Amino acid sequence: MYGYIKGIVADIEDDAVIIENNDIGYRIFATADMLNLPIGTQVKAYTYTCVREDAFILYGFNSKEELNLFKLLIGVSGVGPKMALAIVSSLDSSSVKLAIITQNAKLLCSAPGVGTKMANRIILELKDKIKPEEMLADVSGDNSDNAKLIELRQEAFEALTGLGISPAVASKAINETPMDENSKIETIIKQLLAKI
Repeated sequence: MYGYIKGIVADIEDDAVIIENNDIGYRIFATADMLNLPIGTQVKAYTYTCVREDAFILYGFNSKEELNLFKLLIGVSGVGPKMALAIVSSLDSSSVKLAIITQNAKLLCSAPGVGTKMANRIILELKDKIKPEEMLADVSGDNSDNAKLIELRQEAFEALTGLGISPAVASKAINETPMDENSKIETIIKQLLAKI
């Protein structure tokens, strides 16, 4: 119904932000990033409208990419808007796509409320809808040598989590570290450990 709502952050609740636009306050269930915005901030929230018998609910995101991922997730049987929002909120889009492509249920389980069974269902139902080149384009803007990059990122993730680093922290560090098909895994691990 609404593509986005642009306005001022008027109030922050536990799980929602109130965005004022033309003297109307829109209550929008939002990601953690949006919930951390200071009151008075100008914001543009890309929205998803959920209409139920007893409610008309808005979910808000910082980008179209987050919104599109949310829509994919709620298409998975058993994943409702609250769980999808928790996943998008706790893991960035590239990490979720990486987890699906590499069938890394452990990474998806780091999102609140996602168990192993649900993580495997998400992977099963979305693995054909996420293209490796799409995920890599999000991270590096380069679509070449996709398989090698995915393999490097997966190996780095497994090494970090094997050292006891949480999946969310490991994923964030990997997404922030530039690498290409010629990168050596030892060098990547050293760079990642220096960041954490």
